[in-house]
Amino acid sequence: MRAAALAGAAALLLLIAPLGCGSDDGDGTAGDGKPPDTVVDISGTDPVGQMVGGSVAALVTCRDWEGADEKERLATISDIRKQLAPQDSGIEVPQLTDEEAEEVFDNGCEIESSGGFRLYKLYAQAAGFVTLKRAIEAGDGG
Repeated sequence: MRAAALAGAAALLLLIAPLGCGSDDGDGTAGDGKPPDTVVDISGTDPVGQMVGGSVAALVTCRDWEGADEKERLATISDIRKQLAPQDSGIEVPQLTDEEAEEVFDNGCEIESSGGFRLYKLYAQAAGFVTLKRAIEAGDGG
């Protein structure tokens, strides 16, 4: 049991560790060549995955993610975020930015056998570490 827990923790670190990696060649663009503050209009765009109770969050998988275009991916991230961090819950939980969530999903879904991975689980696990990640990146160390 302990070995399984250690293996799970190691796998999680492999998924979120690359969040801090990226291209910063000084030109003010993200690694994909777009300015970091580019707004993509996703109004009218449906998220990918099977809709249950008005949301795809519970069932969307890496298989769905891999077949989605940029707007569908952003709509999916938005849907997952809304389900995991409802605004009126009275509980404040860390949220991933669109870029952080996209990186988590891209890294998690890159694994050969990841087709059935549920994206909400990847998001929730990464959100648990995002405050620490941001502190380390800012040089605070926690």
